[in-house]
Amino acid sequence: MLARGVSRRRGGLRASRWMFIGLLVWLFSTRFVGAATQLPVDKPLRFGTDKSVELFAKLTRHRVYYLDIAFPFRDAQERAYMSRIVGEPTRICKLSGECGVPTAFIVTVKKGEDLVLREEKRVFGRYAFDVKRYYRNIITIQLKPGSYTITVEPTENGNEIADLEALIELSTDARATDLKD
Repeated sequence: MLARGVSRRRGGLRASRWMFIGLLVWLFSTRFVGAATQLPVDKPLRFGTDKSVELFAKLTRHRVYYLDIAFPFRDAQERAYMSRIVGEPTRICKLSGECGVPTAFIVTVKKGEDLVLREEKRVFGRYAFDVKRYYRNIITIQLKPGSYTITVEPTENGNEIADLEALIELSTDARATDLKD
């Protein structure tokens, strides 16, 4: 009876060892395969200084993606200032007259050399915030798997936001399901 228990343990150790080795092989092999871009991906933008910002993303899922501008703050004083810049939530800001400083962009999305989208967008208000940032949505777009270059060019932005630091961010909802072709 004891010999049987010993042989099971050894067999269990062998199986665990092979599972561990298999996991290591898989982990190391994924480094050499073109892995997908971890989202969200962002790049800094300074109004009045930067002509454009380019994001590169290798997407592996057919989903809805969000291109946002994030206005970061570090303390309560900056938070109050950024709140005046971004305004109230987009759905109600027109009613309250507190839409903040509008920002305008030309957004270009390319898949390889193919132009997917080129659109001018004027955005105002905010749709989200967290403990470090306020967010405005620039564009929501469905993208299929592939390598994309997204260029965001600020245009017609007022003096109130000259030299203001922001982030251009590409993200998706992790809870969302993939779209069908």
